[in-house]
Amino acid sequence: MTTPAPAPAPALSQPTRVLARTFATRLHEVKQGFVGRDEAVDLVALAVLCREHVLLVGPPGTAKTSLLERFRRILDARYFSYLLSRFTEPAELFGPVDIRRFQTEGVYEVNTAGMLPEADIAFLDEVFQGSSAILNTLLTLINERTFHNGARTVDVNLITLLGSSNDIPDDPVLAAFGDRFLLRCRLDYVPDDDIEDVLALGWRGEQELINVAEPARVHGPSGEQDDDPAARTRVGFSLADLTALRRAVAGIDLTAVRGPFARIVRSLRAEGVAFSDRRAVKAQKTFAASALLAGRAVAELADLAPLVHLWTNPRDEQTMRRVAADAGVPVDQPGHTVRSVGELRLDLTELVGQRARIARAEEFRELLRRGHRLALELRRDHPDARDLLADVQRQQRETIIVYRERFTEEELIDV
Repeated sequence: MTTPAPAPAPALSQPTRVLARTFATRLHEVKQGFVGRDEAVDLVALAVLCREHVLLVGPPGTAKTSLLERFRRILDARYFSYLLSRFTEPAELFGPVDIRRFQTEGVYEVNTAGMLPEADIAFLDEVFQGSSAILNTLLTLINERTFHNGARTVDVNLITLLGSSNDIPDDPVLAAFGDRFLLRCRLDYVPDDDIEDVLALGWRGEQELINVAEPARVHGPSGEQDDDPAARTRVGFSLADLTALRRAVAGIDLTAVRGPFARIVRSLRAEGVAFSDRRAVKAQKTFAASALLAGRAVAELADLAPLVHLWTNPRDEQTMRRVAADAGVPVDQPGHTVRSVGELRLDLTELVGQRARIARAEEFRELLRRGHRLALELRRDHPDARDLLADVQRQQRETIIVYRERFTEEELIDV
């Protein structure tokens, strides 16, 4: 009796693949304008596809505003941007009182034309600086997608609120508001080795600003003056196409990653990381969006990478990265440096030597975790070093044997 062949994995439809590829290409164009900001661009894209909100955290001068401004240019969407301070008035964000209607009809409403309640994409710089009145209104707007305008409750079309801040405030009063930003990304100054690239790209951006202020004209074949041809052919990604992609997110198969994700959540909570049920549920949208942008209808382990940006407390970020890496998720560490094969071989030698000297069960488990991370580093940075990877895997198996021989059932934890 022959075993039936497994059913083929579902595939994205041709129109969806084309849309996903087009959107990914536009994201690449945004990335080309910055140094070391690929991760931030990807997170903003995931937020837009998931209809969630993202917070960029970093000191002044790390291109937060420029990055979001460049990103919004690829979308054919209504955009609102504002810098908050302690003195910002609600009318500056939501609109002034409609004096004419108040005088003629006695109705108190604000005129929201061109303001935040009518935006598709919004960016608020120093988002935690707003007054309690502003933050309470924002909380309703970003969580329920509604705006209370006088006696009326209005549905808003807001897709994503992009917030930025120099740091995460400790004030518990802001916790409820800050928790509505599902994705978080830290931005720091680029490494010293990349300063030349920053200067070159930065000057290119300054040239573009100069050309906007003083538009360059070129003469066409009939002698008339035309705008920059590149600017004429640049078409925004339409909201209809974006909506189609967002709907496609719901069709991604997450079956293969649900088990690994559940184990990661349990590990995070065991280490004291705050990771709510709501956050865990919403995280699945980012995995699906990641698969979609890669042109796949089925999520893979690599699509769990966005979860390292789901921290609520900045001190938890490194723990989340470590737990994800230990689970086999390819996670780039900030400031990651590719080590040579020789350095990795010395690490393996050290691990083998330590095995003969350690005595406690927890030390064995830490040794196994380090060996697992070493294998992941080899696969990521040196995929051709198969012999060294085989040595690491063999030593891992031997360590497990020694571990199980040396300790009682009560002391053992499944490895």
